[in-house]
Amino acid sequence: MRGILSVLVIVVLLALAFAIGSQNEAVVSVNYLIAQADTRISTLIAVALSIGVVIGLLIMLASWLSLRLKVVALRAKVRRLTKET
Repeated sequence: MRGILSVLVIVVLLALAFAIGSQNEAVVSVNYLIAQADTRISTLIAVALSIGVVIGLLIMLASWLSLRLKVVALRAKVRRLTKET
């Protein structure tokens, strides 16, 4: 049930994103460190959102991996202590 609800929420958000993107067709000039580009606002929003999601996932993955390593170390310590007694 939770999986179906998650998929439904994602589909609704994607539909909302497509609706917003289709209304933002103005072309803007973007200056970044080494060049300049003319791009549509909807493309710029999508790229910025994608970069933000990727950075967020990388930070979350790093945090999850460090916690996972702590769990493995603590489980090994518990096994070692239970064998001693």
